[in-house]
This record gives sequence, C-alpha cells and structure tokens, in this order.
Amino acid sequence: MRNLKLLRVCHVPALPDVAGSLDISIDPDTGRIILATATSVLALDPQSQQVTHSHSVQSEAAVGMKGQGHVLGVQYLPDQGGACIATSNGNLMLWTLDLNESECMGSVDSGLTAMQWSPDQELLVLTTGAETLLLMTREFDPITEIPMHSTDFGEEEFVSVGWGKKETQFHGSEGKQAARTQKENAEGVVAWDDRRPRIRWRGDGQYFAVSTINRKTSARYIRVWSREGVLQSTSEPMNGLEQALFWKPSGALIASTQRKPNKHNVVFFEKNGLQHGEFTLASGKDNFKVQEVLWNLDSTILAVWCQQLPPDPNVAETESDASKPSSYVQLWTSSNYYWSLKQTLTFGSHQGDISALTWDPEQAGHLHLVTSKGHYFRYTWTWTTNHSLGQTSSDPANVFVIDGSNLKVTPMRKMVVPPPMSAFQLPLPSAAAQVVSPASPPEVTGDVGVLTHDNQFLVFSSGEKGALENKVSAKLDAAGGEGFRAQCSTPVLNGSYSGLMPACQTPFPACITHLCWPRADILVFSIQGDAGVVLSTARLPQAPSADKHELGSPVPVEGEVISLSVDPCNPDSVAVQLSTGHVLKFNPENEALLPWEKASGEELHFPFPCPHMEVTSFNGEEAVLGLTDRFRFYVNGVEVASNCTSFAVHDEFLLLTTLSHTVRCINRHTPLKDLPQLSDGKAHPFDESIRRVERGSRIVTVVAEDTKLVLQMPRGNLETIHPRALVLATVRRKLDRLEFGSAFTIMKKHRINLNLLYDHSPSVFLHNLSQFMQQVSSVTDINLFLTELQEDDVTVTMYTAAYNRTAASTPAPAGLASQNKAGRNKVDTVCDAVRQALELKGADRYRLAILTTLVKRTEPDLKKALEMVWELRVSGEKTEGVSAEDALKFLLFLVDVNKLYDAALATYNFDLVLMVAEKSQKDPKEYIPFLNQLRRLEDSYCKFTIDKHLKNYSSALRHIAVCGPDHFSECVELVKEHKLFVEALKLFPTDSQQFRTLATEYGHYLQEKNRQNEAGVMFSRAEEWQLAHDAFVASLNWRQAMCTATHLGFDQNTVADVARNMAVRLKDSKKYSEAAVMFEQYAKDVEEAIVTLVEGAQWEEALRLMYSHGRTDIIETHLKEAIGEACQETMATLESQQSDMERYVDRLAVVRQDKERRHQQLWDVDDRPDYMNSDLFSETSSMTGESLPASQYTLDSNRSTVFSKASGRSNRNRKKAEHKKWSLKAGSPYEDCALIDAVAKIITATDSMRDEVSSLLHVLTQFHQVTVAEELQSQFEGFLASIQRIIPLVWVQEESSDVNTVLGPGMTSNAIAQAVQQGRTVDNTDKTEPVLKVPPTLKKDVRWKLHMLQTAEK
Repeated sequence: MRNLKLLRVCHVPALPDVAGSLDISIDPDTGRIILATATSVLALDPQSQQVTHSHSVQSEAAVGMKGQGHVLGVQYLPDQGGACIATSNGNLMLWTLDLNESECMGSVDSGLTAMQWSPDQELLVLTTGAETLLLMTREFDPITEIPMHSTDFGEEEFVSVGWGKKETQFHGSEGKQAARTQKENAEGVVAWDDRRPRIRWRGDGQYFAVSTINRKTSARYIRVWSREGVLQSTSEPMNGLEQALFWKPSGALIASTQRKPNKHNVVFFEKNGLQHGEFTLASGKDNFKVQEVLWNLDSTILAVWCQQLPPDPNVAETESDASKPSSYVQLWTSSNYYWSLKQTLTFGSHQGDISALTWDPEQAGHLHLVTSKGHYFRYTWTWTTNHSLGQTSSDPANVFVIDGSNLKVTPMRKMVVPPPMSAFQLPLPSAAAQVVSPASPPEVTGDVGVLTHDNQFLVFSSGEKGALENKVSAKLDAAGGEGFRAQCSTPVLNGSYSGLMPACQTPFPACITHLCWPRADILVFSIQGDAGVVLSTARLPQAPSADKHELGSPVPVEGEVISLSVDPCNPDSVAVQLSTGHVLKFNPENEALLPWEKASGEELHFPFPCPHMEVTSFNGEEAVLGLTDRFRFYVNGVEVASNCTSFAVHDEFLLLTTLSHTVRCINRHTPLKDLPQLSDGKAHPFDESIRRVERGSRIVTVVAEDTKLVLQMPRGNLETIHPRALVLATVRRKLDRLEFGSAFTIMKKHRINLNLLYDHSPSVFLHNLSQFMQQVSSVTDINLFLTELQEDDVTVTMYTAAYNRTAASTPAPAGLASQNKAGRNKVDTVCDAVRQALELKGADRYRLAILTTLVKRTEPDLKKALEMVWELRVSGEKTEGVSAEDALKFLLFLVDVNKLYDAALATYNFDLVLMVAEKSQKDPKEYIPFLNQLRRLEDSYCKFTIDKHLKNYSSALRHIAVCGPDHFSECVELVKEHKLFVEALKLFPTDSQQFRTLATEYGHYLQEKNRQNEAGVMFSRAEEWQLAHDAFVASLNWRQAMCTATHLGFDQNTVADVARNMAVRLKDSKKYSEAAVMFEQYAKDVEEAIVTLVEGAQWEEALRLMYSHGRTDIIETHLKEAIGEACQETMATLESQQSDMERYVDRLAVVRQDKERRHQQLWDVDDRPDYMNSDLFSETSSMTGESLPASQYTLDSNRSTVFSKASGRSNRNRKKAEHKKWSLKAGSPYEDCALIDAVAKIITATDSMRDEVSSLLHVLTQFHQVTVAEELQSQFEGFLASIQRIIPLVWVQEESSDVNTVLGPGMTSNAIAQAVQQGRTVDNTDKTEPVLKVPPTLKKDVRWKLHMLQTAEK
C-alpha cells in the first residue's frame, strides 16, 4: 500500500546542444550525463548546468571510419573512461571524455541497427544491416556472428510427451473442426513501428533478448539468446506486438507492449517464450504509441514512455487536441499481482517531446530524461505510505493508495482490506500525483487532499460540509454497496483548486514537489522551478467553493526541499528538510523560515538526508524523526537505530520495524537521551515492547488510541497485529476513564491477565465496583474475572515493563492497609467486595458468581456455598434460570468433587451429601454403606466419626468430649495421637479426673520434648507431685523442686541430699550464685558455698558469707590467691585479644588495597583486554547490562547475577554455608569478610568484660593491690580506646548512591529483569551479612572505672 513520492527534481533548462538527443547514458562516478544526437555526442554536468564535453561523430579525426551516418546509441564505459558510440553506417567508436578524442574500434560493412552492452560490460551485442547478431568482447574482438532470424525455436523447445494426437482430443464448444484448424501467423506490425531491432540483457548478463521483425510476416518476435550466442527460445506469435522491450533486472520477465483492438497492454514473457501476465495501460486506445518500457534497477518500478501519434490528416484537429501533451511517462508498480499507475509525467509544447529516457544504473529511484527542446530532468523517487495523521480516536486511520485516476481509501480503524482492494475509491479527473491529509483539528483528520499531475488540488471532506454541485461520490469496494450496507462513511468532493503556481515560477512536470496540510484552512507546499526552490502557502476556504483560494508570498529556500512534516499536536510549525540534512522551521501564519533548534539550542541537522520524516514529542520535548533509505533512524539528529525499515507514531508509542524482523514499541514518555539505549534491538526478558514479525514486514499505519498495527508483507498482503505494549496502553487508558466494560473485552480478546483490572488501581476499582458490575454484567464474565484472581500484583510481575513498578515502591491502596493488617489478602478482599456488590444488585441473578466468590477465597468457604445450594433445593424455586442442580454442577466444575463431598459431610446433612454424591462419579457402593452406618450412630458420636474421617481433629475432639465416660479412652487416644492437649484441657473442668488424666499425659509428652520445667507445671496441675518433683529437678528449677519436696514431706537429710546434688549440677552449669544458695540454705555447707562463690568470681557475695558466718580465714586461704589469678588471666586475655585485633586490621588494609588494584586493572579502558569477545561471557551478562564482574573476590552488588538458580536452603542454612566460606587463610576468596567478622567478635567479647573488670578492680583496691588495679584499668581503658579508633577503619561508610535496589524479598524475577533492562544496577546489599555492614555497638557506660585509680593528668 505504498505510493511513489517525488523526493527532488533536477532541471537543466534548454541547451541548444542538448536539443535533439536520441540516446542517454550515465557516468555513475561523476554524475555526468552522456547524450547522443544524430551527429554528435556530449557530456552534460547537471550541477553546473553546462555541457562539459562535446564531439562530432562526423569529424574526420576519427581514423578508420567509413562514410557518415547518424548515431544509433551510446554507452558509457567506466573502466575505459569513455563512451562507446555506434552509428548507422556501421562505425563503432570509443570516445575518451577527458582527452575529448575518439577512435574507431571497428566497422561493419552492412551497417548497424542496434547496440547493447551486457550489465557487466564484458560483452557487446550488435545487430547489423545484414540481419545478423554480432557478439564482441570488451576489447571489441568479435566472438561470433549468427543470423537473427532462425527457423528453429531454440534449445528450450517444448517436447511432446505422447499424450495422444490433437485430432483425438476434446476441444469443447469449438468442435472437431478445431482439430483441423491450422494456426495462423501473427499480423504485421503497425505503421508507426520504427522497425528497428531491440536488444535487452537480463540482469545477471547470462541471457539477452532481441525483438526483431520477421521478413516474411512483418510481425515482431522476441528471441532469447544465451551469452555464448545460442538461441534459447522464440516467443509465440502475437498480434499487435510492438517495438518496446525490456528484461526485468531480477530476471523473471521480459516486458513488451501489445496493441489490441479495444485496449493497449503491457505484456510479459518468460524466458521460454510463453506469455506470463499483462496489464492494460491507463490511456486512450488509439491516439498514442509506446516508445519504450524500462524497469528500474531493483525491478520495482516500470516506466512506460508513451508518444502521441500524429493526427489523422482526414480529421480536423480541435483546440483541445492541440493542448494535449505530446509525450508522457507513466510509472507503474506491482503488488499482489496487481499493477497500479503511481505517477504520470506529461510533456507538452513548452518543454518539447521526450527524446531519451533511462533509469540510473546505481540509484534505483533516479529517472533521467531529455526533451526534444534540450531540457534535462532527473526525478528522484522514493517509497512512502500515505495515511491520515490524527492522534485521537476520531481519526479513521485512512490509508491512501494511488491508482492512476482513482484514489483507493481504506479506513483501518473500521476495516482492514487487503490490496489491491480497498474500502472505497475516489474517482479523479486526472491521474493523482500526491496525497495529503490534514493534521488538525482532530475532526477533519479524515479529510483527504489530492494533487493531480496537472497541479489541480482536490479536497474531499467526510464531514457535513456542503459539496460541490457536480460532486464526485466514492465508489464502494470492500466497504459494502451493491445491496449491502456501507460499513464506513465516504468523503465527497468539497473543493477543487487550480493555479497553485506563483507567477514567478515557470511550471514543468511535477514542479510541486512536497505537500503539507497543517490545518484545514491552510496548505503548505514546495515548488521547484527555474527561479529556485520556494515555499508557498494556500489558504483554503472552509465554505464550498470551486476555485477560490489565496496564495501566500513565496518564501525562497536555499537548497532543495526533500520533505515536509508537521506535528498534529502543534500545527503552527512545519518542519522543512533540505537535501543537506538541515531542518528548518516554517510558520504558515507569518511565513517565517528559521532553523529548527533543539531544546539545547543547537540547530537540528541529520547526518544523512532522511526522505521519511515526522514530527512528534518525547517526554514533552519536541522531536523530529528521520529515516534514510539505508535504514538509519534518527531522532533530533541522533542515530537511534541502524536497521530500521519503517516507523510510525502512535499517540503513546513510537513503533519501529527492523531488519531483524521485529517490531519495537518505544514509549513516548521516554526521555530523548534514553532512546539509543532502548532501541538496541535486543529482546530483553519479559520485555513486552519487542515482537517478532514476518521477514520483510513494513508498517502501513498504527491506529491511534487503539491496539491495531497494520503491516504489509513483501508480497503485498496485510497483517494486523496487536502489540502487547499497545494493548496494555489501551487497557490502562480505559481503566483510567473507568471504562471497565471495553477494557474487559480487550483483555479477554488479547488474553491479558484479568488481575490487571484490580492491580491497575486497587482503591479506584473497589470504590467504583458498582460501575464495574454495571458494565460487566454478564455472570460468565464476572466468573472469568474471579477465577483468574491471584495474589501476585501483575503490574509488578507480568506487566512490569508497562507500569515500571516494584513491589517495594508500590504503595498499599487506600482502605486496604487495615485489611492487610487484619490478615486479609487481595483475593479475599476482592471476593468479599464483589460478593457484597452482587448481593446488593440481586442475589438470585448472580447466584453462580456469588458461589465463585465463596470458593475462590484463600480458604474456600465450601460449607456456605453448599448451604446456598441446599436452600435452593429446599425452596424448590428456579431463580434467574439457576436451579439447585445447576448450582451444584457449577460448584463441581470449580471444586474437586472429593473436596466438595467432604465439605458436604462436614455439614452433617446426609441429604446434601447424597445430592453431591449423586452428581459426582463416585460409586454408590462406596458411600451408601458408609452413610447408613453413620445414620445408626448417636448424634455427637456420629459427628465425631465424620470429623475424624475428614481429619477435622479439633472438631472431632469437641464432639467426643461430650460423648461421656464410655468414649473417654477414644478421646485420650485422639488427643495423644494428634497432640491436642491444649484444646482438650479446655473442654474439661480442672477438678475432674478427665482433666488430671489429660494433664498427666501432657506432662509426659512435654518430657519427651525435653521441656522438663513445663512438664513439672503440668504434673503439678494433675497433682502428680512426685512426677512434678522429678521434672523440676531435671530442669534445675531448684525453687520449685524445694516446693514439691515440701508437698512430698521429705525429711531434712533427704532435702540436703537433693540440694547438694542440684548444687553440683548448678555449679557445672556456671550458675555459681544459685549453687551457693543451695549449699548454704539447704545443704547447710557454708564453706562449700563460699568456695563456690570464689570459684565463680563473685567476690563481694563471698565476702558477705565469710563475715556472716565468721569464716574470714578463707580470705587468706582462698580469696586473695583467686583474685591474683583472675587478674593475671584477665590481663593476659586483654593483651592477646588486642594483639590479634591489630594484626587483623593490618591484614584487612592489605587485602582491600589488593582488591582495589585488581578492580582498577579490570576497568581501566586503556589496558582493558577484549573480554566481551570471549565465549566465557554468556548472553545473560549482556542482558543485565553488566559487561564485567566487579572483582573476583568481592561481596558488593555486582557479585551476584540476577538470573542465578534459586537455592533450596533456608536462611539459617544459607548463612551457615556463607560463613563456612569465610576463611582467615591468606589469599582466600572471602578473607576480608573473615577478618571483619573476627574483629567484630573481639570487640563484642571485650565490651562484655566491663562488669567483670569493674568487680575485679574493686576487690583489688580493697585488698591494697592498687598498683595491679591501676595497671589493669589502664590496660582495659587503652584497649577500649583502640577499638574506638579502628572501627572507622574496618567498617568504611560507603557513599550513598542513587542506585535503586532491585533485589529483595518483595521483588519478582519479572521486576528484576525490567529493572536490569532499564539500566539500573543490581544491588545485593540486602543479602550482605549485618556484621559486614554495621560495627558492634559499644556500651556508653564508663562507671566501670574507679576514680581513685585515675592519674592526676586525667
């Protein structure tokens, strides 16, 4: 659905030497045009518009020439720096341009009639006057000479496979006479045929075709010859075959023309001589002839050069006939095997007839032609897709296809019609040249303006504007008609305007090069004429008028204009791109033309000219988009993609197709500086903005405020896709507008997770739940929404690319914080809210949806759901078409039948159980005996049996507890088996035997769990004092043990033995104070109590007992010696710990320096090796944006990769495993971590010695060991000061960064991948051990020091 867009025109005004040119050739190196007249050849420079070289072929300076004749053809030979010239009298010359000398390379006595070089310029084919073919090498050495007219068909002559004689075959309505009919020869050529041969090579140079006239029949035949001069095939006889001939460069078809009695066709032949397709020319039947047909370099455009026939002398010439053009060129293209006329260039009396025409040999879109009056034109064409520019839902997304004097229109918003069909066609008075659509206001974006090849501008409006009296109505095609209802509105002709050319310009074909329609009332266009390039405006009347418009003053432009564009959101500025790549800004109101400046103040300039240009905005900043013919895509002059084949602007996205066969959707809220990173073409994981498409797909249009993206395949057919990014954007927009119904329809159609209805904005959804129920009123749709509910927030997981949310950054919706604190989750919240809304709207109508809300909860309320079904069964009513049986079937669809059967059993309603069982696939032999057995049981015991069967042991316990003493043994077994002791004790009075039995059993259970103290309490409640005493003794609870000893009536000796045994065990457990109490108060052994306190360093308590019991002698025998030993041991410990700490700190500094040095070496740009070329780096590294790991020995954020395998260990086991890796061995990977951990342990141990040192200082001073005490206090104080000094060296405070943490318990893999895609660094701080981040906290208390031991300086 593409049209040909005229990019620029190069016009050289009439030059006398150029007049009468018969052939044309191109010098691709210098751009010079080699022209041949009848008697001379010349070189024309289009830049200087001058003839740089000229040479007469009749000059006597050419050696070896025989006679004089006119020039037949010319071909420039780049390798030889000259042009090969053939003359009719048989001379073959080589003209060297730089020397302006010619040399006769040979001569043919019979003369020459045609010349053609092979594409590789290795072979030359000549036709002679003797009707022979002469093949020569590039050095002009003859290879072979063969006759042109051969009676043989050729090597590819068809062979009969013997399927019977012609006389015996069936001939249909022609009858048997057809078998005897002899095939007639083709008719002779028409009178205006020049009767000259035509030679055309195939693109690969392996074959060439020759069109000649048969001497006997005077009919034209086409013969195909091989490169070696071997005849391959001869075309079938064809009446009316004309002189035009061209072989498609791609090698598929040979084109010629055929005149029939009622039409004029371009016909195609295969290499085997058979016809293969045709199309009819869009011109008169008898008043013109086809001079030549020419395919361009890439075989996409077929040029047909037509010449008007001389008038019939017997018919008087009218004034209208005299004004008709004498020659013209039609440009045809093919898509889906349909040929369309895209452009028409007409030449009349002003420029003269076309005398020579050719396509450029290297630039596929360059068409060169020369007129008989000496004008030279070079037209540069490119492909474009014309569509409406609206960015709102009122835009019909029209796509326009030019087809001669018909404009095919398809509104893609309403329908997608594959070419060559269309929704409707607009008939035009003459062939269309350009199509344009207004950019604003939104209500007129469905209008269309057409510029015809005779510079007439037609306006078709689709609104309620009045049309012209002779209005042109559209012809419906695929949109309806012929008895069918039209599916779209059609525009009518609302205005016809001619005279767009200013008086200062002399018109020539296609002089109006570009159109832009920024507003409905103003048209901007560029004109290229002899006076230069100008911009002009035309103010179009809004009232219906035939030809009333105002032309503005022409604005001169310094350079060639190659594109005009306007932003529909800002129609006051038109972007004008010059051939140099510079972009200008034109204001249609004041006609000011200034350089286009970017936000930075720099002038906008594309590195290469961009034929395809559009203006839009990114993140509020104006941007000019450009695409070159070499697939380079620029935004404000910055290259964004180097493999872009097409692009389109959506109201929220920029869409690109690439050579890697993908569609890329880039959000227009993206800052311009981030665009080069986003369109790198890599398919990031979980990225919804990249989609694979068919090879060669190009964008036709994208429908604004919709999900459609229409692509055209290389063969011409259309495909409509719905990129996920556009779908999600449309859903978001509709949810913001509270259009729940249309959003639900889109989500259901495109399989979008329906959780998005809630997750998009939970508070808005809950507050507008009534609107949701009103718009989505179908019970089936509501059930679909409810069944898809899940706890995950899909805006963070599945659609994180569209929402850019994280679990940590997403705030809790209003009104849900308290619910979450109460333990309610998302699914329960939505189910409860929907159920309440449904019950208000009518519980009977939405019975099935209410059942869904009950069973979809985190803990399905099957009991309540079954009760609703039973109520329907009891009432016997059928509400809104839903019966009890229907409701039960629906439940069985949602819930497993076994679970529903168990839930029915839990209701203790046997009729309901039977109802459920009958609807299931259960065997009656299985459940009928079981139900009959239950019916015979007593009510409470029956419920106990059901609960036990359903494994509802708590409920079973409550029921068995009321069954009496006969079943108490079963109760005890149930409690013991399922550990229901706590619940069971609450069911019996504390003074009952049942309570004491259960308490005793509970005590034994606690003893098995090694919870002796709790077991003793429970035995006490059961009044089992001996068991309680044993349990307290085992748990070292000496107070309770002494209490139970009193309950048991132990004598003094027994109590003393118990106390002594417990004291020894307490002493072994380092509980010296408690052991001393047992020795003193219960064992009556004071000396042992004092010794225990001295051993435990409880100095003051030991002194108290010594003086209380008069045992001061122990001071000398035990106390002083123990104090001295404790002091020495403490000082030795402090010295050892301080030495170890200093050694660890020094080693840590060395390790960190080594790591920093390695880090710098890895990231040094100058010395960095080419790591990324190594196969060791996987694609995962490139997806995360990390090109190299930060270091081989590190625990910072770059150590972990996002896409690592999940570990099955628990947090505690994981920490243990991490700690095992920490080793103090020099050079180990985690040596720095082990050193920090060791220093932290020393600091913690030292800080905990404050009380111990303080107590020791007091007792040392008390016994006059002041010197030792001062030394100990000084050593400990210095150690603490050293700790304060090294803490900042070990735990270095890292500078805060702007890196967003993308890992943690609240993140999902989708969110992590999206964060990595957006370039955020993966931070692993949350997984670092606290000891590595935060130093141990030291006590602020300094009261451990003794003031009496401080020196005077302090």
